[in-house]
Amino acid sequence: MALRFNRRIRIAPGISLNLSKSGIGASIGPSGAKINVSSRGVYGNVGLPGTGLAYREKLNKRGGRSTQAVALSPGKALEQQLKAGSSAVVRVRVQDDGELVITDDGGQPYDETELRVLRKYAGEGMRDMLQQACDRLNADLSALATVHCDTLSPQDKPVFQSRAFPEPEPQRKPLLQPTLWSRIWPPAKRRLAEQNERWTEQYVRAFSEWEEAARAFNEQERQRREQETELVLTNLDAMANVLEEHLGEIPWPRETSVSFDLGDDASTIAIDIELPEENDFPDVEYTLAAKQPKVSVKKIAATRRRILYRDYAHGVAMRVLGEIYHRLPTVQLALVSAYVPALDTGTGQPTESYLYSVLVTKPQWREINFKALANIEPPATLERFELRRKMTKTGVFKSIEPFDVEALES
Repeated sequence: MALRFNRRIRIAPGISLNLSKSGIGASIGPSGAKINVSSRGVYGNVGLPGTGLAYREKLNKRGGRSTQAVALSPGKALEQQLKAGSSAVVRVRVQDDGELVITDDGGQPYDETELRVLRKYAGEGMRDMLQQACDRLNADLSALATVHCDTLSPQDKPVFQSRAFPEPEPQRKPLLQPTLWSRIWPPAKRRLAEQNERWTEQYVRAFSEWEEAARAFNEQERQRREQETELVLTNLDAMANVLEEHLGEIPWPRETSVSFDLGDDASTIAIDIELPEENDFPDVEYTLAAKQPKVSVKKIAATRRRILYRDYAHGVAMRVLGEIYHRLPTVQLALVSAYVPALDTGTGQPTESYLYSVLVTKPQWREINFKALANIEPPATLERFELRRKMTKTGVFKSIEPFDVEALES
């Protein structure tokens, strides 16, 4: 079979840990944490070592530490300043052993009396924040094991989802109305007219730029619609572009690469997936102690980690097959092979160690109940098709020889 394309796309890690606008936000950032405490509320950001995850939350309605020290004990001074409406910054760092280090903005540790004040004003909120941080971090384990749960169902007709222009239309400022003074004093009248004229010019310019951007966006949408609903049925370039775009939008929990080749008759496709290595998967879980503000770090058993890797490795294939049979109506047979980078023991040159290779027809793919994906085990799903794989039940893989593209011709 002649192969027309060899597209390779890099899919960066797509972990998305932001909640809704009314909830906690997560971001990729520095280690440690910051809590802003004031009479109007206590806000905090906490990080766990080595993860780059930070969380910000309103803790309660009270406040932190001021630099305006008076002749009082540190704890009393802090409490008085919180009551007076002053603000303070508290940094919370979680060490590798789960112990918390609580310092001020300059890195100076709070003494025990000050810590008692902070616990009084923000203790429960700090625990809530740390618990949510643990939950968010441990959610990474679930995301890796359930990557297949967003697999799309097959379609026989092209699917297109339109997008609205994201920029809001600029709003015109209300013009200044004449005052008594501007009516009787010409310089004031002139200044008012000049201000209104500037605002009008600004609005006209902003609206013109917005209108031009909206026209360009709508033209792109028109072209995208044509590509995804018409050209995708006959044009190999359009098919490749559509698949590449949608595969690139998948937020993989770990960095994953996909390359694909489309057959000249548009009915077959060969896919190679470069999987992350097992060592890239989490090896610890975080839990908050029952009574103390302490995070416990527990090592994940090797067997459980291998099972997690096994499920992810097969779940990725399901997700990719879902995109193919959902986006490309003409494809009837797909070959998916997954590998990890390796070194040739004879030459020392880089090579690929294939973990599995599977042939899936569209009629076979239809047999899956896509409404019950949460109850599906990806390794067992791939076993329903023509599969090459050497793997133990706990996810120990041995290298295999993948199907050749000639298998797509039979």
